[in-house]
Amino acid sequence: MKKHLPILIVLLMAQSIGLLIAQQDTILVFKGRLDTAPTALQTIKPCLLRTERSNSDFGGIIEVQCEAGMSEEMQCCIKVAAQLWEEKLYIPKKVVLKFEKEKMGVGAEDFEAQVLYSFLPGESKAYPQSLFMNFLTDDGRVNSVDAIIKINDDVDWDYSFSDEVINKKNLTTAMLRAIAMSLGFGSTVFDNSAKGVVFFTKRCFSPFDNYVINSNNVRLNEMPNNGRTSQELVSFVTGNNVYYKIPNNESLKLYASPEFRGYNYLSYFDTTGDLMSYNMRIGDKNQQVDRKTQEVLETIGWKEPEKGLKIVADGIDNTGMASATRGYNFRAEIPSGNITKYSWKYELLNNEMDYVLIKKGESSEFAIDKVDALAKYRKNVNGDIKGKISLNAIVDGKEMSKVFHVYLSTKPTFISVKVDSITPIPGTRYYNLDITVIYDGADYLYVEQSEEFGDIVNTHFYYEPYIAHLRFKRIFMIGMSWVDMELSNNEGKAYYTVEIPSQMELLNHSTLIQEEVINSEIAQIEVRDMQGRIVLRTDNYESVSCLSKGIYIVTLTYTNGKTVTRKMCQ
Repeated sequence: MKKHLPILIVLLMAQSIGLLIAQQDTILVFKGRLDTAPTALQTIKPCLLRTERSNSDFGGIIEVQCEAGMSEEMQCCIKVAAQLWEEKLYIPKKVVLKFEKEKMGVGAEDFEAQVLYSFLPGESKAYPQSLFMNFLTDDGRVNSVDAIIKINDDVDWDYSFSDEVINKKNLTTAMLRAIAMSLGFGSTVFDNSAKGVVFFTKRCFSPFDNYVINSNNVRLNEMPNNGRTSQELVSFVTGNNVYYKIPNNESLKLYASPEFRGYNYLSYFDTTGDLMSYNMRIGDKNQQVDRKTQEVLETIGWKEPEKGLKIVADGIDNTGMASATRGYNFRAEIPSGNITKYSWKYELLNNEMDYVLIKKGESSEFAIDKVDALAKYRKNVNGDIKGKISLNAIVDGKEMSKVFHVYLSTKPTFISVKVDSITPIPGTRYYNLDITVIYDGADYLYVEQSEEFGDIVNTHFYYEPYIAHLRFKRIFMIGMSWVDMELSNNEGKAYYTVEIPSQMELLNHSTLIQEEVINSEIAQIEVRDMQGRIVLRTDNYESVSCLSKGIYIVTLTYTNGKTVTRKMCQ
């Protein structure tokens, strides 16, 4: 990863080694690539199930701001990457990241992270602003974002979350790495085109720099840092014997090859298969925040102070996963001693990304009700409303506090359904159909594909969250075709049907049809028999399955006004 100064950021020009936003702020730019190793067997680590990664101790906010014009798929991958980090770090306040796409050229960097660093007067430390704002100040924000992450729009990105091997660069993997650097992963040593290898800011070291050491027990923060390069520093960062020292005395080897090629200095692990490994192959899909990477960020400050106070919930385990449609009871526990002066608070995250107070309490137990007016609160990419239960109390005369994060599930939702292409098979009366579906609240998608003049119903489960790419082969051009989709979780089900009309016009090479639907659910279902008599009118698709055997005409009306009529054999 190469670090350099941007030409223009926030309308201020770079005058020398630093780009000064204010007297105590500067921007460090990281350029990242996902093709630093020869093509070989790829690392495939799709994101874990929510039950395997959620934790009631973590639930801070990484606010994602995407520029206008980004595709639904790109935005989904960015939001998932932010969510995966929220589930792994203690974030007491908020991190704000802006994402933009930019044509950087084929073969150029895959992403660029412009990370704002802040300084404390009289100290020789440079903190990433995200860390500074969450732990080192009570002041309000001066700068609206902690980092700007630019995505190379010339890269043919892979947006998938499956365990399938795809020989493309995976966007979620790239964004997980970029966000890690926005939070402070990586050293401040860079290659200045005019001065050589130097620290980004004279006389200042970052929290990451302070834990870097070589096999001779020489620390990076002992290197000359006067704005000029030195052979001592060059030898250190290219010595192939550099480690990141974590508090348990374990050493994590960093990439510091003597044959350095200029991508970075001391900002990756010298391993294969970890999220922050230097060696990355095209097709690597690593969508898991591993313990190594998590420990590095905890070491520099992203860690909750040790507390003996614990919040226990009836009906909610340590994942924090719960239902928005029921209430829960909470109580406090400690290993020993007495708790007095309870002060409880229940908050939910609204659509403006702010926590709003729902309830307070001062007794030893605290109860919350089901969520009213679900639309008032923000749903994350998992389809959950984020809440937190906070407790301030006196434990044996000392004031203590604890937060229990809850993820309140709602019914699953289809976010976007898009017909990507209808492609005729040359020399036949058949076509292939490609559809992209984006959804939340479910870990899998169930699909049935049928044809007007066919007796066979093709069924398939897509066991991947967030985005599914559907392909159906050899569909007969004559007659209509339907793709029925179903999402399911403990809160309920959601349905959507894509109707493809007869495609005989494809034989004349007419324009391929495309369809896109966003945020639409079934509003009404009307079922008639073959004589046209209404036999059922409902808004619950499951009621249709209770009809007696026969042939029916089913009309689906969606909340966006769209209607689909089809024949159904029960």
